[in-house]
Amino acid sequence: MSYQVLARKYRPQTFEQIIGQEHITRTLKNAIESGRIAHGYLFSGMRGVGKTTAARVLAKALNCETGPTPVPCNRCHSCSEITEGYSVDVIEIDGASNTGVDDIRELRENVLYAPARSRYKIYIIDEVHMLSKSAFNALLKTLEEPPPHVIFIFATTETHKVPITIQSRCQCFDFRRIQNQALVDHLLSLSEQEGFALDDGSADLIAKASEGSLRDAQSLLDQVVSFCGERVNQADTKVVLGTMDQEVLDRARQALIHQDAQEAMNLVDTLVRDGQDLVEFCKALLSHLRDLLMIKILQDPTSVTALSDEEIGARRPAADAIEEDRLLGFMEHLNRTEEAVRRSTHPRFVLEVALVKMTRMEPLRDFKTLLSQIESLEQRLGCSSGSSASEVGADNRVSAPRSARRAEPPAQPDAQVDGNINWEAVVGFANSESPVVGSILEQGFLDKADEGRIVIGFKKKIHYDIALEKREKVQEVLGRFLNRPLTVSFDLHNGRDTERQTLKEKKDARVRKHHAKVEKENLDHPVVQEALKIFKGRVLEVREFGTGS
Repeated sequence: MSYQVLARKYRPQTFEQIIGQEHITRTLKNAIESGRIAHGYLFSGMRGVGKTTAARVLAKALNCETGPTPVPCNRCHSCSEITEGYSVDVIEIDGASNTGVDDIRELRENVLYAPARSRYKIYIIDEVHMLSKSAFNALLKTLEEPPPHVIFIFATTETHKVPITIQSRCQCFDFRRIQNQALVDHLLSLSEQEGFALDDGSADLIAKASEGSLRDAQSLLDQVVSFCGERVNQADTKVVLGTMDQEVLDRARQALIHQDAQEAMNLVDTLVRDGQDLVEFCKALLSHLRDLLMIKILQDPTSVTALSDEEIGARRPAADAIEEDRLLGFMEHLNRTEEAVRRSTHPRFVLEVALVKMTRMEPLRDFKTLLSQIESLEQRLGCSSGSSASEVGADNRVSAPRSARRAEPPAQPDAQVDGNINWEAVVGFANSESPVVGSILEQGFLDKADEGRIVIGFKKKIHYDIALEKREKVQEVLGRFLNRPLTVSFDLHNGRDTERQTLKEKKDARVRKHHAKVEKENLDHPVVQEALKIFKGRVLEVREFGTGS
């Protein structure tokens, strides 16, 4: 196969050719010039940004016959062998397929031998995070104190999976995503060398699709050229990349802003009929909304977006037309929708439901504006100033006006048994004398009473058992209340006399009745009804402030 893909054909061979990683290449060149060469390096970063390439260039710089030099000649036997990948002294190991401790043991034995022809024996382990825990442990001692002729270079896309004990023994370099403009310039230069026409718009589309990866950009350019031929245009580039047309994104944004569910459904139908990937639509719309947010909140959004000054100017009116809070809400909802669409067996239905919900999102109102409107409403309805304004939340929760509240009614006296004993008074006295006895009596009721004997009934065995344990204390408190000696016994009704109520049950019933009355009064109050109309809200709960409930 004679054809060589662009990513391999134009692989950088010197530090100067590595794009977008000047903070790393400068450090490495200075280290070589000053002789401060480490025995271990860890290169981390996303795919296709130059980690393995930098490792090979560093190996050539150290083993070049004219070196060590920051500028390898790429002509000597050592440089040529490293470039072609068959140098006996530069060993590249795939960490994904050599994960075991036995592989590392073999490596530890081989590092003891001097290099065959070069200055250093260099081990490049790609995707090093794939090594097993035991393999990492076997490597620790060798990595910390290797022979002077050995250098380790590790490359990984997932630094967090590399043990800290390994990282601490290496010089760590973090490779960054390559800036969009740098990718565009590189693609235009590459197309010029290859002799085909690539316009700036197509180069920009490819650069954005690569998401900061040079290798991805070169591979996509290869794909686009195979489709378009020697003249690449934006229309064909969009077809190959599956790029969402800006007009589609504008339609989606307008449908959300104007709460037009019909237009949103028509748009989804068009996407499905055209065979568009709905996940890519979610990603593209999310990116579009993110650009609008950056334009809205930043003075200079060019530093954090891939937009040109002309694109920013064209989109600024759209950014100004939508509230920041609403834009954030769209983005949060769309972010969840993308993952749901990706996992669903019915992605169209998931997307349609999500878009309908987003068209129903009401614009959030400024809190000060809400307070002003409520105060104006109170004045028109004759309410006292400030009585309700402080109790309306920004989420449209409406608290009851004080004028509609009622204090909890006083407890009614309990029915007397044999005309002698007020059970509620007994429990109140017990609570003041002994809270433990009071809590026991609240869970029971006066069953029988005569001159020297009282029987207390309980409905639940747990309360009955507790009363038996505290029988003497209960008898003492009741004797003080009645001012005479008496005998106290207990009876477990266990389902009998279900109409008999304990004091606790009576109190709970009164509270429920009172709350139902207050809630009805509050919901019917004209201030509440008017507020619900103005803010299009709904009552979630009714609270009574200042009553302890």
